[in-house]
Amino acid sequence: MIPTFLLLFIVPLILYAFFSTIKPRKFPPGPVWYPFIGSSGVLQKMTKEYGSEWRACLELSRQYSTNVLGMKLSREMLVVVSGEKNVRQVFYDKDYDARPDNFFARLRCLGNKNMGITFANGEKWKIHRQFAVKNLKHVGYGKTLMESEIQNELSRLLEYLKENNSKPINVVNILSESVVNILWKYVAGERIQEDKLKHLLGLFRQRGEAFTIAGGLLNQIPWCRYIIPGLSGYSLINRLNRDISSIIEEAIEKHKNNEVKGKDFIYLFLEEMNANRDPTFTEEQLKIVCLDFLIAGSQTSSNLLGFAFLKALRSQEIQQKIYEEIDTLIGDRLPCWNDSDRLIYTSAFLQEVHRYYPIVPMAGPRLLQNDASIDGYIIPKGATVLMSVGDIYFDPELWDDPHVFKPERFIDESGMLKISEHLYTFGLGRRRCPGDSLAKSFIFITFVGILQKYRIHVSNGTIPSDVPCIER
Repeated sequence: MIPTFLLLFIVPLILYAFFSTIKPRKFPPGPVWYPFIGSSGVLQKMTKEYGSEWRACLELSRQYSTNVLGMKLSREMLVVVSGEKNVRQVFYDKDYDARPDNFFARLRCLGNKNMGITFANGEKWKIHRQFAVKNLKHVGYGKTLMESEIQNELSRLLEYLKENNSKPINVVNILSESVVNILWKYVAGERIQEDKLKHLLGLFRQRGEAFTIAGGLLNQIPWCRYIIPGLSGYSLINRLNRDISSIIEEAIEKHKNNEVKGKDFIYLFLEEMNANRDPTFTEEQLKIVCLDFLIAGSQTSSNLLGFAFLKALRSQEIQQKIYEEIDTLIGDRLPCWNDSDRLIYTSAFLQEVHRYYPIVPMAGPRLLQNDASIDGYIIPKGATVLMSVGDIYFDPELWDDPHVFKPERFIDESGMLKISEHLYTFGLGRRRCPGDSLAKSFIFITFVGILQKYRIHVSNGTIPSDVPCIER
């Protein structure tokens, strides 16, 4: 005879297992939900098979003939929307403005809830995003002064390339260091010590390889950190949090002691904090806002430039055309952002790189605030929503010959540059990336400045592949 206490344990467990596999009414189509794990096993298997979570979701969307894919990862309902109409709805609808408050989000915010800007929600997010945008501009971000900083960094890059011309160089890593140093100048008034910066960027790269945009195993089964801390990525993110906290705390302490010259974002934040006007202005909040800045600037611009140089290497005809345009229109002087209106073909080339090599093919995550409808499906309140933007760039209804690299698609009949409304490099709506001015200027000035001085050729006769290894 089964003891009563065992029945009290087993029966609820069986009931929970059964009800956890039942999908809500009119929920989007997708893989079957298994007890306790939902669709996690299916998604992990396909991510491994197709090389990225984005490609796995694309394949699942094709299998289920839907632009709204529904899954369940452990207890979290996940919806992936594709198609431009659906993606724009999520970008602009206020019900999708929030970020998830899950285990991975808290780890990302140094163990805190609703902190920083990227993962903050509600009134705190509005206040601190507005403060960050306003006060970064106040110290020169996005203005002529920033262009001078980019040009100075370009000069350092060119000198480095000259000194190491006969050695193998990982240009993406060098560019990551450059863009972070420019950003950090406005945040903390100075450059990050070289060895610390290299170590930090190495950890960011490992983090990108270890986690998916949905958070991965660690987010779905948080207790696994006690059993497999290394395999789950918990040890890595703890190490990253510890090392980045050390860098940020050191910068804040120097500002508290007035050891940094000039005005920068940290000084302005500390002034606001000491004025006691808003209790959300705390030192911990400042740390996580600084972390948001570092993560946002650490990889996307440098990765995009890496693909731009790779494409120039693989297509010598395009590279020659870019060089001739630069040589004819600006000669030997340092490039500036205003040149983007004159260097039409070069600017069109960079636009095409953004389209053809999507650095962030999956945007999000967003936390749905109320029940919502997309394509006739009901997405329940509390679901996590991701936006598949990468497939928009290859939609034949939006682009002529989408699988052909063709800069000319961004040049109109009168020979002027066309700005497409179908590119979502920096997002849209209220969560749009506030760092787009630095990214655009850095990419353009650095690319033009290097091709102005150097031709890119294969040294060993082997042309590298341009198939992206998209971060999971």
